[in-house]
Amino acid sequence: MDAPDNRTVVLLKSKATKNRFYALVPPELGWHNAEEIDDFPEDMTLGIAYPCLEDGLNDFAIIRTTFETLECFSDDAELQAEMMGMILTARESLVLRLTELRDRIGLRQAFFLGTDMEEFKRYSLQLCEKGTDRRTLDNMMKVNVFQSVAQADPGVDQYIYHYSVLPQHSLDQTRDLDARSFVVMLFDDVLAAVRDDGNYWDRKGFDRDVFQKFIALMFVNYATTDPVFYGTNKEDYGVAADKDMSSTPLYRAVSIALRKLEREEPPILTSEDSSIVHSANLGFASGGNAPANEHLIVGPLMSIAETLRLLAASDTQRAMDCRKIITRGLQDVFTQLQAMGVVSPVAAHPAEEILHQFGVQGA
Repeated sequence: MDAPDNRTVVLLKSKATKNRFYALVPPELGWHNAEEIDDFPEDMTLGIAYPCLEDGLNDFAIIRTTFETLECFSDDAELQAEMMGMILTARESLVLRLTELRDRIGLRQAFFLGTDMEEFKRYSLQLCEKGTDRRTLDNMMKVNVFQSVAQADPGVDQYIYHYSVLPQHSLDQTRDLDARSFVVMLFDDVLAAVRDDGNYWDRKGFDRDVFQKFIALMFVNYATTDPVFYGTNKEDYGVAADKDMSSTPLYRAVSIALRKLEREEPPILTSEDSSIVHSANLGFASGGNAPANEHLIVGPLMSIAETLRLLAASDTQRAMDCRKIITRGLQDVFTQLQAMGVVSPVAAHPAEEILHQFGVQGA
């Protein structure tokens, strides 16, 4: 008789890439929810659902907010150099995140849970060829990027956004890829845009050539995913690393999906097969909840956190007092948002490193 499967769903974070994946973990490993691990075992099936893709929004928020700060202090060479260093650091983080996502999806080790991949490909092609209304994208994803890009650049279609793949991913060459390979290509396309130095002259260019692409990819993912995997059910909040989360709607759905994938989708583990990762009317499904909105607070919190860096240049008592007030306030606001269920209890504070720099522990 087979031993009972006593594995539980755990959300694990990679120390190297900071990406988070859901996995079925046996109790003897001792891994707990929200724990950081060195690496994921090659034979472990990984699930992508809320908040796995959203984590990258923190890096985008740092880059966009830093560009805004640069615009305000264009005559301060020292600050400009420091700010560009922050942009490069966030960019490196994005490269690590997107590379891992692209490769693990391509190797059939990581999967978008509750997502119809054929539908994902079909919607993506429609977004490339027919496009969709910029206002609709902004409203559904609760951002202000698609319309602001059009306002800043009269050379783009003012009403309809088209996802434009880079020349190396021409649809003439990639249209007939199977659904998984096509999605891998899209991640490689966003990754190439992130790596392109020419996309970092200012925020407008970054939004147009990089950020829009990532948000559009998230939009298609939401549109083709069962809403139970959004993590917006009230029962999915109020949970934490030291609590049993197995009975929440999200974790029950993840458990079922991962076990089904283990039976039907064995990962590719050979180096020969791994080359796959390198060859390579939109709307939400009816019913269900809207996507998680955690990213709405990232930008404002980062803007406040950047004020701390500016205050660091002054050693007056008033400046030091202001730093203390702001750091305490940032941490208290984030804690309260978690307690209210606006932000997941396992979410990382978007300004964590800055807060630690100014003496706030446990951010």
